[in-house]
Amino acid sequence: MFASAYFVLLPMHFLSLLTLVASALAARPLNRGNEIATPHSHDSAVSQYTENLSLRPLPRSKVLASFAFHSESPPLPLLYNQTDRVPRHYGAFPRALEPVLASTNTRELHLRFTQGCWDSDAWGALPANGSHSGGTGVELWAAIEAASPAEAMQNWVRLAESLSGFFCASLNFVTEAATTRPRHATGGGFVANSTNSLYVMRAALPDEPICTENLTPFLKMLPTRGKAGVASLLDGHSVYDALWHSMGVDLTTKCTDGSCNLVLDQYIHALVDIERSLRRRTEGGIPKPIPGDRLRCDPAKHHDAWHCFPSAANLSIEWDVASLFGRPIRGAAFEGGLGSSTVSFDLDRSHWDVQVLSPENISFSEDATTFSLTKPDDYNFHLSTHNSSVTSPIPAPPVRVSRSLTGYSQDKGGMRVRVKNPTSKPVSVVYFDALPWFMRVYLHTLQVSGSGQVRSQFYKPAIDRKRLGHFELEFELPAFGDLTFTYDFDKSLLLYAEYPPDANHGFSIAPAVVKVVENNENVYEMRTNSLLLTLPTPDFSMPYNVIILTCTVMSLAFGTVFNLLSKKVVTEAESEEAAKKSAIGRFKARVRALKAKVKAKKA
Repeated sequence: MFASAYFVLLPMHFLSLLTLVASALAARPLNRGNEIATPHSHDSAVSQYTENLSLRPLPRSKVLASFAFHSESPPLPLLYNQTDRVPRHYGAFPRALEPVLASTNTRELHLRFTQGCWDSDAWGALPANGSHSGGTGVELWAAIEAASPAEAMQNWVRLAESLSGFFCASLNFVTEAATTRPRHATGGGFVANSTNSLYVMRAALPDEPICTENLTPFLKMLPTRGKAGVASLLDGHSVYDALWHSMGVDLTTKCTDGSCNLVLDQYIHALVDIERSLRRRTEGGIPKPIPGDRLRCDPAKHHDAWHCFPSAANLSIEWDVASLFGRPIRGAAFEGGLGSSTVSFDLDRSHWDVQVLSPENISFSEDATTFSLTKPDDYNFHLSTHNSSVTSPIPAPPVRVSRSLTGYSQDKGGMRVRVKNPTSKPVSVVYFDALPWFMRVYLHTLQVSGSGQVRSQFYKPAIDRKRLGHFELEFELPAFGDLTFTYDFDKSLLLYAEYPPDANHGFSIAPAVVKVVENNENVYEMRTNSLLLTLPTPDFSMPYNVIILTCTVMSLAFGTVFNLLSKKVVTEAESEEAAKKSAIGRFKARVRALKAKVKAKKA
């Protein structure tokens, strides 16, 4: 009786809260993830979430680990920053991201965190044809709906500031002075208001270090929070110990019949050195000399305890996922098949053996390349081969690009870019470069040579401290052809407050973007290496030396003058007479007299 009366007296909003909590608990990840906001029919929302781990062995004991996560929001109307917001369900889509997009009218977003150097000669083309990779540091692209360029720039700066706090990065340095608008940008998005336009904007921070603080917000965007599924393998030690790694976030708007879905794709690509990673797990992070009995010496040459000619790399190798990443895969992402969690292997099954170590009593067919995770148990896969040089076919990149600085003067310099087509068919290339304002480019010095044919060129000069230099070149390369262009520039002087710490190290120049275009679609894109430009730097130690010397001279002069003003010059006899009349002198005289009396009594 009392229990029933108690439930009758409960307020209605409390009952609604209990219903919401119950629905969230029903769609929770496998005992390890946090709750997610789900609609009343949570099956349809969570089914939009898929995740995949792809492992691709490469020559010389390397493996490319590619993590892909896909989530999609339920249909919802597009909101503008002046529109009142109403509560809604987001399903597997991260709820914290949608207000950032709505407040800035962002229709498409691409964010990249990349570190390391990709060796295309040894590892072939970039993963996903370079669409998931960025240049060294942080790179941000966005398509913003606005009525005017000024409004778009205001929303762009607000977006960068919001993402700066969201991803714990220095994106707050993305201002109008660090922004460009590419002319050959593809993609776009949906425009809700026909009177508005889409403005594509880009910025890059090549000096930004990539660390665990950027990975943690990335994992919090996942519905599993990195506690279940293939995301449970991701931590700072496994990702940032890689030779090359790239973390990307792609968000697009897909609209039909007045309702829109926000499509979110998250990627992490890491090129891992298997031998080094296993050695760090077993021996620690401090390198140690290899014992003599473990050295692999060339038997065809003389070797002893003091001499050893290394032999070829060990072709036999075996490893498992738990040893490589430090932990197994903690089950599927969701219970009851409310999502898709798969592990795929891009390798030659005739030379590589793949086994499921855990859970037990699960076999992996010899011709299969994809394994689905369906149980809440820990998963671990074992890979072994007797010839690690045999891998799946490595696709070659359609273009190769080298970009370097020329000259050694403190006030002048130059840029040299060479693009080569190693394939047997012609390709169309778009070259994009954003240059800082302190590189004063002379466009009349642009010289183009080679077998390529330039279709169009665009250059927008920089404005000191207000705008970057914008250079784009569209050209076509014949089969096995190349194109080289050079230009000169002057190095500007900066204000003393504009020099960063350790200014003699140089200033980082953001990588250039190279895209291979076919039928107005990007079929491959890549970034060049970032450059280090030395500018005329003043001797910042000279002011400190001047300050120290000035203070020393002033202290000597002040001490001399102070002595002359505060002391009186007298003779030695007058000084002794004055000392006797002083209190200390009289006290010393009494002590001497007392000592004399004591000695006289003893005598």
